[in-house]
This record gives sequence, structure tokens and C-alpha cells, in this order.
Amino acid sequence: MKKRLTITLDEDLLKKIDASVDGVNIRNRSHAIEHLLDASLLHIAPKKAVLFAGGRKVEVDGRLLYSPMIPINGMPIMAHVLNELKRNGITDVLVTIGKGSDDIVEYFGDGSSFGLKINYIREDAPRGTEGALELVNGLVGREPFFALNSDHIFRLDMADMYLQHASTKAMATIALTTSISESRMGVTRLDGFKITSFSEKPQKGEAKIVNAGIYLFDPAVLGLLTPSAERIMLEQSLFPMLANSGRLFGYVFSTPWYSIDNLDDIKKSKAEMERVAAMIQKESARPRKA
Repeated sequence: MKKRLTITLDEDLLKKIDASVDGVNIRNRSHAIEHLLDASLLHIAPKKAVLFAGGRKVEVDGRLLYSPMIPINGMPIMAHVLNELKRNGITDVLVTIGKGSDDIVEYFGDGSSFGLKINYIREDAPRGTEGALELVNGLVGREPFFALNSDHIFRLDMADMYLQHASTKAMATIALTTSISESRMGVTRLDGFKITSFSEKPQKGEAKIVNAGIYLFDPAVLGLLTPSAERIMLEQSLFPMLANSGRLFGYVFSTPWYSIDNLDDIKKSKAEMERVAAMIQKESARPRKA
């Protein structure tokens, strides 16, 4: 959806903008300004992401696969995630995997076929999302980084999410969307952008603002994690602690998103994910209006 704006620019700057208009790739002045803003936002946004690709295997069309490898419109779910990361300017991806994940490593390799650099961190046993995050301590550098699940389909302006994250001085920002599924972790209280509490079991049939499984972290958050051999989820430990200290924020988005809520009902989830993936692909192919 486009909105008309009235802005005032320096005349010399306007000449430089007009000089970029070629009538083909940049169609007019409005398109040139939009293109430059897009490029600027991608430049300042984080370039690193952690991808959670552990979990358990499920049967799909007679084969046992880890959920990131479930085929959606001709390629694994995780390939859709990597394409969206690339679209958002991510360049380096750390993938946490479990035992027996050779099919993931074999398919995605070093990431060069996706225009990315991929490194793998192997878990000796399932550790949950918080346990997997603890493994990247010392590997993500000193800048904010994204962390996300690898078994969902989504479209997200990650640069815009970063701008909000920076403006609120958040320790962690969670991408939030709406869902009526009672199996998802529901965020029940928001004070502006600030998350104040979670509800593990939203009432059946009631729309909720929910955790979309896409996070943006300040690297200092890694120092708050306690190493554990148990399987710990971020929603159970780190996020409630950050919410209590006022350092957990939510970024609400309305663009397409779908995640496998129930691994025991793969057929239904797979059909819905294919529909959402086709919607995103169609949207990506549509020429942008100036």
C-alpha cells in the first residue's frame, strides 16, 4: 500500500536523485527516492542471523524429514527462509542443527547457492531455542543479530524491525503477528511496543498477537543465558526475565506468515504453507508502483 507524502529536499540532492532515473530500473523521481531509502535501510540493518534447524523428524509423504526440510512448492521450507533473509540484506547465517542432520548440510552447503555464507553448529542433544542460542555465544560479533525458526514461511521488513529495536533500546525484539491457533505462545499484554507478559495457552478460537519465531537480539543478551543440558525454550526463561526488566519489545507486522503449529498434522500445515508461499512469490514478482 502506497501513501502520498510531501517532503522538502535540498536542490543539489534532488539533482542527484533525478540523475539516477533511467526510465527502466528507476522509472521516476518517486521511485528513485523509494529505491534509495530501501538501500539505505538495508545498509544499516544487521547482516547476521542465527537459524534454529534442530528438532525432531516427522513423516512426510513416506519419508522421515526434519521440519526445515519439508518440501514447500518444490523446495525445503528452510530455503524459503534463506531467500527472505537474503532479500533483507542478511549475508552471514549460523545454523544450529541436531544429530543426523546431514541432509540439511548436504542440501544447503556453504550457502553460496543462496548468495549467503552459512556455518553450522551441531547440537549433541536437543537443547531448545534458548539452549541453541547459548551455543552461538562468541560467534555473532558485537552488533545486533536476528535469530529465527527455520520451519515457517514469512515476508517481513527486517530493516524496519531493526529501526524500532534501536529506537526502543531493546535487549530483544520479537516479531509479532496474529493467530487463532491455541497451540501458539500468545503475547497477551503490550504497553506500546513493550511486552509485559506471555500467556502459554490462548483460549481456543480467540485471535491473539503471537510470537512469530523471529527475534532481534542485542549481543549482550547472550551473557544472560545459563548453560544447561536441559531443553529450554526462549519463551520459558529468557523472555519472561527480559519482560520483567522492561527490556523486551514487540514488532507487530501484518505481512504473510505461516508456521507449522502441529507437526502431527503435516498434511494440513503443508497445504497452508504452500498457499502462503505462493502468495509471497506472486507479491515478489509484481512490479513495484512508483
